[in-house]
Amino acid sequence: MKKYFADTNIFLRFLLKDNHKLHQKAEKYLLQAKKGEIKITLLPEVVFEIDYVLRGIYATTRQETAHILASLIKAAELDVRERGILIEALEKYKKINVDLFDIYLAQKAKAEKAEILSFDKDFNKLK
Repeated sequence: MKKYFADTNIFLRFLLKDNHKLHQKAEKYLLQAKKGEIKITLLPEVVFEIDYVLRGIYATTRQETAHILASLIKAAELDVRERGILIEALEKYKKINVDLFDIYLAQKAKAEKAEILSFDKDFNKLK
């Protein structure tokens, strides 16, 4: 089986449907993954880029973005690195006004029994 690490634009074109041709290609890839013909890996870094684009450029709300990202992360046909940590981070993201990456970093540190070094006061909201 052929394996792929998907770039942010694959997911954005699929989700946004803003370019018909590229949306169809992205949909085809995801369908192939669903059928088990190919393996598509979704990295946490791509999740953060999707969040950045949806919130910063397309002005989606935190709730909308969290819902969209959760549907991707929970998709069984995708190989999602750190799926559990990302799901936990998204649950907090819906409730706390802190950047998704900062929440993820806190969840990752917690999972590895580590602490965060930062000057960012937002981490105090996560304790």
